[in-house]
Amino acid sequence: MPILNDNGQVVTTNSMIKEMARCPKKFQYHYEQKLEPRYAQARDKPLKRGNWFHALLEEYYSGRDWLVAHDQMSRVFNSLFDEEQEALGDLPTELMALMKSYLWHYGANKEDPMHGWDILGVEEVLECEWPDGNGIYRGKVDLRVDTEHGMYIVDHKTHKSLPDITHRLLDYQSALYIWAAWEMGYPVKGFQWNYVKTKPPTKPALVDQKRTPRLTKSAVDTDYPTMFRAIKEYGLEVEDYRERLLALKHQRWKYGEVQTSPFFRRDILEKDEAMVARVVASAMRTRDRILEYG
Repeated sequence: MPILNDNGQVVTTNSMIKEMARCPKKFQYHYEQKLEPRYAQARDKPLKRGNWFHALLEEYYSGRDWLVAHDQMSRVFNSLFDEEQEALGDLPTELMALMKSYLWHYGANKEDPMHGWDILGVEEVLECEWPDGNGIYRGKVDLRVDTEHGMYIVDHKTHKSLPDITHRLLDYQSALYIWAAWEMGYPVKGFQWNYVKTKPPTKPALVDQKRTPRLTKSAVDTDYPTMFRAIKEYGLEVEDYRERLLALKHQRWKYGEVQTSPFFRRDILEKDEAMVARVVASAMRTRDRILEYG
């Protein structure tokens, strides 16, 4: 059965377009036959790293206490069998550390808690009529923000490794979101990917405990707050690691400067009207294939 809005118009969602474009058979199983893979159990979904971290960001940018959401998901995690917890990893500890590093990296503080973003919408639904009048397009964006350089749509993306520019140039979802925002009267300038590496910064190990304790000199994929906390926890002198700490501190995000953090990156891409029009036309062809299933 097709999705209808309050006016009886057929709605094609961004998720439907994405799934049809990737695999028509999977689309058929999901949307026509209403089948789900066995792994997609209700309690498993929120405990995936990306989903968990995305939920923390949603709470934070909504102005709510993200620690409350983290505590709720941690309780669900702790109710799992030991084998299930082992398969997922220590998500409560790791995602707590990752969120703290994220907030430090982007300079969140009492004076500027949103680090230069004026939050206009969180988990906002964009909906507009297709150019040919054949139904409605609907998509949900993580954030719509206003900055000193204009309005942007923001999408949180978690990855094992931070993607290169090819992904952003070929991405059609961003163009559809920009088009829908324009149709709704929002003067969006472009799209911003808020990339987060799912593996949190590593806590440096303490070595030579029987002689003179010190941090390992081996290369460690870490960040400033993680290393600083480790130094304090081990009872070491901060001054002995000043050079390493300064190098990590320089990875902190600053607008307009080269981003060097291996864990966080924000990339902006402004797509012109011609590019957006081509993507919308392609999406309508996919929509037509979807409507054939209805």
